[in-house]
Amino acid sequence: MTRNVGVFHPGTQHSWQTARALQNAGRLGWYATSIFYRANRWPYRALPYLPAKLRERLTAEFGRFYHPAVAPDTVRTFGLHEWIERGLTRAGLRRAAARVNMAGNSVFAKSVCRLIEREPVAAVWGYDTSSADVFAFAKQRGIVRILDKTIGDPRVYNALMKEIYAEYKPFFSSPNFAVPQAVIDIQDKEYDLADGIVVGSDFCRDTILDPLARPDLAGKIDVLPYCFDDVFFKPGPPPLRPKDRPVRFLFLGQAGPRKGIHLLLKAFARLPRNAATLTIVGQMQVPGATFRQYADLVTLIPTVPRAAVADYLREADCLVFPTYFEGSPITIYEALACGCAIIQSKNSNLDAIPKSGLALERLDEESVHAALMYVIDNRDILQAWQQAAPPIAEGFTVAAYQKAVLDYLDKILGTKG
Repeated sequence: MTRNVGVFHPGTQHSWQTARALQNAGRLGWYATSIFYRANRWPYRALPYLPAKLRERLTAEFGRFYHPAVAPDTVRTFGLHEWIERGLTRAGLRRAAARVNMAGNSVFAKSVCRLIEREPVAAVWGYDTSSADVFAFAKQRGIVRILDKTIGDPRVYNALMKEIYAEYKPFFSSPNFAVPQAVIDIQDKEYDLADGIVVGSDFCRDTILDPLARPDLAGKIDVLPYCFDDVFFKPGPPPLRPKDRPVRFLFLGQAGPRKGIHLLLKAFARLPRNAATLTIVGQMQVPGATFRQYADLVTLIPTVPRAAVADYLREADCLVFPTYFEGSPITIYEALACGCAIIQSKNSNLDAIPKSGLALERLDEESVHAALMYVIDNRDILQAWQQAAPPIAEGFTVAAYQKAVLDYLDKILGTKG
């Protein structure tokens, strides 16, 4: 009987890492997703014929769905909803994108269920908000169900962000920031149907077990730290940089209130003008009228392909990540691999701390400002953090993640088999 695993996700997150780890171990049945860039396949092969600006933008977008280490013959793609959702998100229509996402997840799940019938597996590995229907189908067939929870519980998120909204309303694109009850119900169903739940950090686990959420799930949850992509991010010692130049700070990812972008912008605006630079690489999720107050102080780079992210990290001195709510951002592991120091919140993985950075004791403007100034005023410490970063990253390779995944599978399949 097969002991292979089917991995499915209508988007990406770190599903490609899980698929690759299983593939390397000879345990991947298939990897089901909506978008997987292959230059010789439709519609990607049409890119060379598009106008230059549009071609450049689409190439950058598709580049985020390019995983050269995942064998194309293991990939099964279906569903147009993800394409539509991406377009709406890039246009800033996030509520419409969320509705398309929910509808698309349902259609995607039906396709995965048909795939299970055609290509049976011993276990399915799915991700939050897109796994409930597949898990129900798999349970009827005695297939083990693993839920990969990529971010903390939405009930805790809603309570936390309600306080942030009250203080920083101008930084929110909409007052409708809360996760709807319908989505919470889906996640509860996924919790209940899963044989096991894996998360990337202690913080993520603790939000699920919070009294506001599902403390009854303590026996189901395991922490499996994620890894960085060693195809694009190869650890190596960073160069020793001049200590008299401005410090190069970098923010990477969705630049919205959940990630604490308002704290960073406000804190950075208070720095001496020649002391530092700030580059933001990712989608700006702050209203234009609010961001314009800070636009002249920072360099904003739209979303780039994964292959290009490493260049920005290698040029930076310090990644700043004052997030309120996470699962386990791979960005931190990527930054370590590239020799970047880290300023981060405690609401995340803490593997960089204390050897390669600092964790903010509180999430407020004063704490972020003090952390930025500490780095500016202590270049020897910054340099030591940078040199310590790549060796830390060596503990979070694909090989390390693969071992953790296989050990977990042995445990859960043994328990269920």
